[in-house]
Amino acid sequence: MRKEKVFIVVSHKNSLKKDPRTDKCLKGQWEVAESVEFINQVRDRHISTSSAIGDYINRKMITGARYGITEYDKFEEYVRTKYKKQMDELDAAYREIQVQSEESPEVIADQFGNIRAKTVFDVA
Repeated sequence: MRKEKVFIVVSHKNSLKKDPRTDKCLKGQWEVAESVEFINQVRDRHISTSSAIGDYINRKMITGARYGITEYDKFEEYVRTKYKKQMDELDAAYREIQVQSEESPEVIADQFGNIRAKTVFDVA
């Protein structure tokens, strides 16, 4: 069975701030635009232009060390708080269904010292 790949790519773009009235750039004032992508194949442009790339399935960071992003859990927590709707959709599509653990049968030691599962014939 082929295991799918899912990567979270966060990018930041710095640009000069524009005056809303004149639509001209304001000198010395910058703004940052952030974007997030959910992809299944990392390309060269993602590596060269992104701030951080996290492997969603394997829960590890691909890039991001130069921006101080080294822990996947903190990275995912940030993406979850900022992009909650997209992460919920991703979880619904790719997270395995939580497996309910079976309760182990009650065990007893019989009169001979053997450990076995308790049956309906055993009296407490």
